[in-house]
This record gives sequence, structure tokens and C-alpha cells, in this order.
Amino acid sequence: MNGVTPTFAEDAVLGGLLLANDRLHDVAPLLAAEHFTSPKRARLFSIIRDRVLAGEPADAVTVGEIDPALFDEAMDLASNTPGATQVVAYAGIVRDNWRRREAVQIGLELVQGAKAGESEAVDAAVSRLMALSATVTDCEFTGKQAMHQAWRVVEEAHANGGKLPGITTGLSALDEILGGFHDSDLTVVGARPAMGKTAFLGGLAEAAANAGKRPGVISAEQPAVQLALRRLSMVSSVAASRLRAGKVDDEDWAALQAGIAKAIQRDMWIYDRSAVTLDELVSIARKWKHTHDIGILFIDYAQRIRVPKADRITEVSEVARGMKNLARDLNIPVVSLAQVVKGVDQRVDKRPTAGDLANSDELTREADQILMLYRDEVYNHASPDKGIAEVLIEKNRHGPTGFKKLAFLGETMRFADLGRGSEF
Repeated sequence: MNGVTPTFAEDAVLGGLLLANDRLHDVAPLLAAEHFTSPKRARLFSIIRDRVLAGEPADAVTVGEIDPALFDEAMDLASNTPGATQVVAYAGIVRDNWRRREAVQIGLELVQGAKAGESEAVDAAVSRLMALSATVTDCEFTGKQAMHQAWRVVEEAHANGGKLPGITTGLSALDEILGGFHDSDLTVVGARPAMGKTAFLGGLAEAAANAGKRPGVISAEQPAVQLALRRLSMVSSVAASRLRAGKVDDEDWAALQAGIAKAIQRDMWIYDRSAVTLDELVSIARKWKHTHDIGILFIDYAQRIRVPKADRITEVSEVARGMKNLARDLNIPVVSLAQVVKGVDQRVDKRPTAGDLANSDELTREADQILMLYRDEVYNHASPDKGIAEVLIEKNRHGPTGFKKLAFLGETMRFADLGRGSEF
């Protein structure tokens, strides 16, 4: 630690904040009260933080007025700290020392749990270790601070020249209404079987990878090799049925080689397990964020994620909350497929709505965006809309709802803007 003890670093942070209150905003993304080694220092940090966030001065006198037992220590810290120039560097040392202490504690608890025969001890330890890598962010803001942040968002959007604010869907019709996928958002995509949910998700993942956003894919529905075959068909424009049957000619081989050459240059990670648990999903996502810096997570699909010992309704509710919390904790978009109830098939109008999501109203509440897929030709073989898919935007916290029509290219199992081919 370069000769700086944990206590010295903590004292330097607290003293620096007492001398220069405005440095709290630089320190807040790194530190929380729990990162200090003693309740006394944690209490002092909390008082300084609360006063600064309230727009009030934080010095030895004001601290002493709130907690007289801290007056002498605050006075000593302010008097013996040379300045606040290096306060961010010292805050990093405090945080790193806390992470080391926590890692040791997690290791001890893992050993105890393993000896006691607790089957979930390893998963719990991995999840907690991955959480240590997450950036600490301040959760308290004054109205003034929040408005300043909103103003910066508007300025950045203006400076961006009108470019898409979120991660592209690869479909301009959807990007126009959704603005892409946004950090910390949960997007749920629902449909009845045979509507093309997995193909739709594959296209979204490929578009994200093509944009350099490093997607992760949790596949509880299909094995990785099937996803890869779908992807190969998508990027090469060679029919998936011909790939499975091995019926490829010389032109197809050239297209396949060109498609693979493009695809392997795009970062993507796949986790393939049929009975993945929520804890497992969270652990894998945190691992990918830490080791690969994934920019978006795709899940196929919500109702296949397990929560041990929970009934079906509770299970899907916990999964919905878990996915939304994961999106916020990792500050990335999470996009999950979801089943739609069978009752839709008995209606005259078989287009699904948000209320048709299977097993849980919690998916509807937690989702920031809800999209439903519908292809009329699945129900009506004489449909005039052959090769047409509707994306029904049932919920959209960033803009309007409504619907968009897309082309569904069944041979290569991909969606595209009407009148345009794939850009993959």
C-alpha cells in the first residue's frame, strides 16, 4: 500500500473532506460509510456526506453540533491534514482495503459453509466476490444535483449530434421509437411459441456485438451450438435448414467463410445451461462485467430461470426483480425473453398484451420496456402479411408505445426493417 496504512488513508480522506467539502462529489462514487474500519470514522463520513448533500457546510464545528463526541477528532483531522489534493487517491486506498477485508471474510464464510455441507455456499461466495468489483455509487442526491445531472444528459445528447442514445437494436424502425436499449433498463420481449423470439433475441445480440457493445447471452432454452448455427445463418444469409442438412454449395461456402470472419471479430459470451438459477445468472453476469466489461445482457428466457424452493408465481416474481436489480447494479441493459399465456390463442385478436405475460405481474411492473412479437401467418396460413412481423410496444418509459412492422426472414431466422436486408 505504498507505506500508507488503512488508518492514515481514512484520516486523509476525512480531513480532506472537512477542508474542501466540494471534493465529496469526487469521492462519493468510490466510498460509502461501510468502507471505514471503525464505526466512529463511518459516522463522521456520514455526517460530512449528509451536510454536503444538503448544501450545508461540514467542518469540525458543524460536525460537533450534530455529534459532540466527534468534535475533537474532526478538529484534529482538519488541523493535521495538509490539504485535499490527493483525496481521491486516498479514497481509492480506503475502498481497496475494504475489498480485501471483505474478500477475507467471504473466504472464511465459504470454508465454514463448505464444512457444514451447505450446497449453495460456493454460489453465494462467488456472487459476493463479484459484487466487490462493482463500482460504488452515491445514492443520495439533492434536487439541485439531480437537475444538474439531467442538464448534463441534455447537453451530451445535443453534442452527440442526434445519435442514438442507447445500444442499437439493429432495426431502425425500433430504434426510432425506443432510442435503443438504455443502461440500467430491463426490457422484456414476450410472444407465443413459433413467433421467432429466439431469432429476435439473436438479432439483437448480433447488432449489439456489431456495435462493439460486447453482449452476454444466458441461454436456458437452447444449447450454444444451436445458437451458433442460428448466428451462422444470420451472418452468412445461408438458410439454417441447409446448414443443418449439410446442403451447401460453393457459393454457400464462400458466404459462410465471410460470415464467420465477421462474426469471430465481434465479442460475445454465451452461458448455456437448461436449469440455471437466479443466483447463478447473477454470478455469471457479474463475472462477465468484471472480466469482459459486457455492455448488455440477453436472457432466454425469464420463466426458465429457477429459484430453489420457491413456488412458480414467487419464482418468476423474484426473477423479475433480480433481473432489474442486475441491470441497475451493473449499469447495463438487460433484455429477457418471456412466455405468454396460452389463453391468447383462444381470442379473436391473438396479439398479446403486457397482461398476457405468464406467471407474474412482477415482470410487467419491473420492466422499463415491454415488447410483444406477433406474426399473423402463424395462425392464418392465408394471411396477406406473410413474412411480416409486428412488434407491439406495450410499455416504454423513454417514449411512446405503439407498434412497428418488420420483415421476418424465415430461412435465415432473422428480422429486418421492411424493404431492407440484414446489415449483419
